[in-house]
Order: sequence, then structure tokens, then C-alpha cells
Amino acid sequence: MEVVGVGIATIDVIHDVAAYPQEDSKVRALSAKKRRGGNVSNALVVCSQLGATCRWMGTTTDPKRDGDAAFVYDDLNKYAVDMSLASVVVSGAMPVSYILSSRATGSRTIIHHRDLPELSFDSFRELLGCLSPINLPRWFHFEGRNLGNVALMMQYVRTHSPSSMISVEIEALRNEWEDTRRLGALADVVFVSKDYIREKLQLSNANAFFQSVIGMQCPESRPIVWICPWGSTGVYFMDRTQCDHIPTASLDVVHDSVGAGDSFIGATIAALAYDVPLVDALRMACRVATTKCTIEGFELPKELILEAQLMLQNVKPKLKLVSKPEEVRSVSLTAM
Repeated sequence: MEVVGVGIATIDVIHDVAAYPQEDSKVRALSAKKRRGGNVSNALVVCSQLGATCRWMGTTTDPKRDGDAAFVYDDLNKYAVDMSLASVVVSGAMPVSYILSSRATGSRTIIHHRDLPELSFDSFRELLGCLSPINLPRWFHFEGRNLGNVALMMQYVRTHSPSSMISVEIEALRNEWEDTRRLGALADVVFVSKDYIREKLQLSNANAFFQSVIGMQCPESRPIVWICPWGSTGVYFMDRTQCDHIPTASLDVVHDSVGAGDSFIGATIAALAYDVPLVDALRMACRVATTKCTIEGFELPKELILEAQLMLQNVKPKLKLVSKPEEVRSVSLTAM
């Protein structure tokens, strides 16, 4: 089963520091490294390792002329993420994220610079013509950026590939809720970050967010599932029948939290696309994200990959979401 991820790929320059520096101070980094990044590309790398066939769609510079683009292509190819749907532009540079990762708290602070056009709807539609047939069931995952074009892309998939599943990530604080909720109305699965809920929406917890979602009218009874990863406390979710919380294992030391949320999303998509029950899929995703925090980069331990792949192989691949009532502890919103 094929997963198509639409978003950006970046160059990440990561500096590990003992603690976040004060303003106008000079500190020594514990380490410095260059890595391929980007929310969707990170998610696809994890999704691919867990057995899904993955394609990335977005804009890049020419990898034959730009070393940064070649670096990104090489890394994604290493994890069997297909790059044939990339839209190569002749001007600009690969996006760069400068990241300060604090050993003291496990937090990461990101400064992002972009000098590359976003993927246009016309380019998206043209690239989809490379998929044959276009109406074959697939899982399309969209990064919640470039909102106007992404909404058109999601609607196009709904119209021309109605048997496909659509997920979207809502994370960027610059995007207003009135705009991002329109993406949610077009999706089957919506991932909403803790920071967006707390900082953008000024809501203290997932309970308050779900209460607001209940009052939101979405066409065609979409989305099916709202998923809110909540860092070290696990994940909250709401589907058509219940709300619940799944805890995750605690860590004494966080080695590398950059991309942990992306890893969670990639693992969730891999599991749900193979019809793993929702609760089991989220438990597996929590385990993957927690493990990712203990390693550098995105190369998952072989034993974790084997464990996840065995779970996926024991489920007949489909494209629908199923929860087993006997495995789900339904709770009221006020109990969360």
C-alpha cells in the first residue's frame, strides 16, 4: 500500500547545547551535525522503515547542481522513499532549519529560512498524473502549510481518488484556526500538535480542544479521527465513538527529540494504512516516538522495526479505520 507525503524537505543544522543560552551570550556546542529534515519527509522515513511504500512530493532545487538537494535525495533514497514526484525548480535554495537542542530539558528551538517556492496546486495535479491509475487507493498525508493550495490538493484527491485516505498535520502557529479547520474538514485523520492547541488556540488541554471540535460541523461527517500527541504524557484522540488517552513510557534522558512528533505521525500512518486498530496503532506510534528520542536521527532499531512489521503483517491491508470496542476504554470528555 502506497503512502504519498506532501510537504517540505529541508537541511537541518543541529547544535546540541547543555542548556538553552541566554540572550547575548556565547556558549560552546556539545556537538554539531547536518541532517535532512522536514516534517513530512521525516514521517515518510519512519513510515517506510515500518513497511509502507512511500513517495515524497514537494519542491527542491536540482540535485545535479545543488549539493544540499543531493544530500536530501541521497538520505531519502537510503530509506527507500521514492523521489520521482519531486518538483525541481531552477531558482532559490533548499530550506534550512537551524536547531538548538537543549540537553537539560530535551527541548529544541528552530529558526527556519526558506528561499524556495511552495508546491503549487497545478504542479500537484500534474505530478499526480504520474500515478497510474490515479484512483488506486492510497494514503495521502499533507503538511499543514501553504494552506490555500493544500486545500485544493486535498479536494482534488477527494474528487479523483475517493477511495484514498487523507491525513493532515496542523502544527504551524502562524496559521489561523479558521484556515486550518478547513483542512480538517477535508481529512479522515487530523494530527494537531500540543503547541498549536496551547499557544495558538489558548486551550490548556486536549479535553478543551475536543469540546470545541464537537461543536464544529464538518461535511460528510469528517474527519474520522482527531489525534493530539502530547509529548511525554502520550497521546489523546477522539474518533466517532469515544475520546481516550494512551500514555507513553517515560525517559530519564532525552538524547535527540528533533523529529519525534514526525516519527509518531509516520508510525501512526503506517499502522492505520494496514488497518491496525486505532488504539494499537497509537500505542505502537508512542513506542516509536519514545524510542526515537533515545537515538540520533531516524534509523530505528532493528528489533523495533521487526516488532512493528510483525504487527502489520498480521493484519490484512485495507484502507479504512477500525477500532475494536473491546480494546478501547471509552471515557467522557470531562474525565480527561
